[in-house]
Amino acid sequence: MDDRRRNDRIDAHDVGLQVINGVDGEQLGVIGNLSKEGMMLISSRQLYTDGVLQLTIQAPSDLDCGPISLGVKILWCTPANSPEEYWAGLETIDIGASEGASLDQLLNYLAR
Repeated sequence: MDDRRRNDRIDAHDVGLQVINGVDGEQLGVIGNLSKEGMMLISSRQLYTDGVLQLTIQAPSDLDCGPISLGVKILWCTPANSPEEYWAGLETIDIGASEGASLDQLLNYLAR
């Protein structure tokens, strides 16, 4: 597996960006880092490699871009340093044009 990324990830852990499962509305975790191509998710449940998820990122309310929906593929998942917590690498595989613009706005917000 080639682990080189096209874009650097931006640290997002301190912002507390919630990620919701777009199918059942369950909170999956918070974003550790983020780029246009993917994210590291900190989750309370194990995710399985090669799975596909429809997610919604809850953007900060002061950003005024609304929730961001996207499709991702699970590249890896490993137990974190905390009990009952997992780190998962997710690759963005589907995002609409308006959602992509909102993601760009979120990334610019996080980079400040």
